[in-house]
Amino acid sequence: MRSALAVVLFVAACGSGKPAVTQSPPPLPPTNEPPQPQPPVEPQADKPTKPVKNTSLAAIGLDPAALDKNADPCEDFYQFACGGWIKNTEIMPDLPIAMRSFVDIELRNEAYLHDVLEKAAKDPGTDPIAKQVGEFYASCMDEAAVEKVGLKAIAPYLKQIATIKDTKSLSAVITAWRQNGFPHLFGFGPIEDFADATQMIGSIDQGGLLLPDRDYYIVDDPKNKEIRATLVEVQAAVLVELGHKPDAAKKEAEDLLALETEIAKIHKDKVLLRDPKGIYNRLDRSGVEKAMPHFAWGPFFKTLGHDKLTAITVSAPEFLVGLDAILVKTPPATWRNYFAMRIPVPMMTKKLDEIAFKLQQKINGVAEQRARWKRCVTQTDNALGEALGQIFVRDKFPGASKKAAEEQVHAIVDAMNQDIDSLPWMDATTKGKAHEKASTMAYQIGYPSKWKTYKFKIGRATWAANWMASAKETAARNLAKIGKPVDREEWEMTPPTVNAYYTPNHNKMVFPAGILQTPFYQVDHSVAVNLGGMGMVVGHELTHGFDDQGAQFDAQGNMKTWWQPETEKQFKQRTQCVVDQYSGYEAGGAKVNGKLTAGENIADIGGLKLALAAYRNLRASSPDTDVADGFTEDQQFFLSFGQTWCAKMRPEYESMLVTVDEHSPAQWRVNGTLASSPDFAKAFRCKIGAKLRPKNACVVW
Repeated sequence: MRSALAVVLFVAACGSGKPAVTQSPPPLPPTNEPPQPQPPVEPQADKPTKPVKNTSLAAIGLDPAALDKNADPCEDFYQFACGGWIKNTEIMPDLPIAMRSFVDIELRNEAYLHDVLEKAAKDPGTDPIAKQVGEFYASCMDEAAVEKVGLKAIAPYLKQIATIKDTKSLSAVITAWRQNGFPHLFGFGPIEDFADATQMIGSIDQGGLLLPDRDYYIVDDPKNKEIRATLVEVQAAVLVELGHKPDAAKKEAEDLLALETEIAKIHKDKVLLRDPKGIYNRLDRSGVEKAMPHFAWGPFFKTLGHDKLTAITVSAPEFLVGLDAILVKTPPATWRNYFAMRIPVPMMTKKLDEIAFKLQQKINGVAEQRARWKRCVTQTDNALGEALGQIFVRDKFPGASKKAAEEQVHAIVDAMNQDIDSLPWMDATTKGKAHEKASTMAYQIGYPSKWKTYKFKIGRATWAANWMASAKETAARNLAKIGKPVDREEWEMTPPTVNAYYTPNHNKMVFPAGILQTPFYQVDHSVAVNLGGMGMVVGHELTHGFDDQGAQFDAQGNMKTWWQPETEKQFKQRTQCVVDQYSGYEAGGAKVNGKLTAGENIADIGGLKLALAAYRNLRASSPDTDVADGFTEDQQFFLSFGQTWCAKMRPEYESMLVTVDEHSPAQWRVNGTLASSPDFAKAFRCKIGAKLRPKNACVVW
């Protein structure tokens, strides 16, 4: 379980869930109510008490052209900070979203990696890493070789599929595919034991769906009906490519939709999957076999190298019970077609590639397929991320970035400890435990201390074989963790990744080199701008240790109650306030799911508060103060925060994110967070009753 800063931007995320209805408790009293504001004026905060050094927004790292000064910052700060950018930005035809931070950085990183891989493919020299990544990339780019091999590359899988005649043979195929790194119907792999965070145990999770979420199958609105119709069309076309007759393929594809709908109905929804206590079910080996008796568990565990495994947790026990019934009642022919739809190699042939794109196009709304080189860069990073990452950090991650990030982490941890001391609703005993957790929280910046090595064989003209070999090695590496001590130094993201994450089981924050770039951070940007950008990222991840999920784990990463009862009650009331606040927002034609996004919203609100305190501490001894184009340093801080989230989405993609993403849409990550910040209201002199200065602000940390 981990909490990341942003969702994957270029592909549909796979998850499950159903919007929940929340009930509002009585409003909480305002926390840290700011002084009575002055009437609104052209953005100017309190008169500086230090000598003023005049500068420009551009000089300190902000984009003056992004602003919409016609917008009222107290009513819609997102529009104020980003309106100009949104108006003048076009979404690239092969992307579902444009974004001033994540997407722009991703595109820059992608262009750099493209140059590296092209050079490595042509002449790697004597560097073994360059040779490895260059040959993998070259095989992906060799469309002529891919077309020449064609469906022969997946012949072994088609042969396996043909053996499915009953539940025993179906179990054998599922087992073989899992061994090769292609889990279907359910996931199996390592997870930290929630009761003992030093050990890795087995974990079984629900799966089996092609569409991003269970709601796409079971909610009958026009959008979902269109997507399901496209799914049937796409699956029928793939079956035809595999040799089925068109009329038969159409009926078979409809049967597949019916099967996936049955699987969707037994999925635990995504809100329930956020509850650590709800997803930690130590059924162990005997409980798993009892819940799903028609699956051949003995051969499964033996083949995967865990014949003696007993320690297993299941995220959704009822899913296994329901799946067992589906295994029995579904005809073998439907199962054969089901697995034919999941042939595990991307970009197989041009025809299959075009067919698959139709479904993504329907879900994301993109106008055209991404260029092959872009997808081959992504595939190389996925397969050889810590090899490619060594080249990336060598060229793109100067020592100053790591040092600055470390300074920010220390400043924000100090701010968190100060914040804990100031909380009126937390008792002394719980404060002591919170201090312990904050002070022992580990962090990793840039790249791992020990690089992974990759031993699978790579052929320059055998793309499918290379991809499958990579998947098999990754599966073997992961399966080998079960039953072993936890490796707290291992990373879950590659160094070029534009993201960050917190893991409650490790009580650890991770910041890949890929995100430590402008607009989040740049060495010559002002302290206010860097802290409003990267500082907020650090504060966000730290606050995840104390959000509605992280708060259930202690300093050692064990799921354990460390709260006194009355303080825990206060914490839950404040969390519910945040749930209700965000449940009132709309995006993508639907309400934001306040329960699903609660952890990320708490982290945004807390992260901004901590970053602001850290920036003020760092600037306290400065002999002067910067005023940029009339904006004070506090205002610059909030502008930096707002401009990192400037985004523009295709309607289809926005609709998908509102359904599946644990993060609120960009507009509400800004406005929702600022509505809970008395310091923002003071900086921009917002009157009580303005949208971003409500009478009762929701503040947890």
